[in-house]
Amino acid sequence: MSNQRTQLIVLLVLQVVAVVLYPPAFFRQAPQVGVLPPALLILFVLALVAMNNEWMTAPVGRSSLIFVQGINIVVRLMMLLSNLKNAAGNWDWFLLIFQVVAMALSWYTMTQMEKRLPNDLLFNVRN
Repeated sequence: MSNQRTQLIVLLVLQVVAVVLYPPAFFRQAPQVGVLPPALLILFVLALVAMNNEWMTAPVGRSSLIFVQGINIVVRLMMLLSNLKNAAGNWDWFLLIFQVVAMALSWYTMTQMEKRLPNDLLFNVRN
């Protein structure tokens, strides 16, 4: 496997991790959040499949992947302050760490995708 292909796979895996990284206890505290990871994963997979099957151009696909990560950051920021204290009134440090790590991963993957040429994000190489 080529170095560029390995980097692409690592970048895509980091994007998935950034979307699904939530502490398990948080879903008991706010069960409505259970919709977010599957919804963002569906958008991520749809963009990836569409750009690799030429249903959308590579630049539009890259923008769609970046959009999913941007939405992930915004949603996490919106949830962070309102859920920072748990039901007992204590600070939820575990949630804070998970949210910050997930937002950092999303930010990192967004910047790395912007640095690449759009065609470098494709699995099938087009000439």
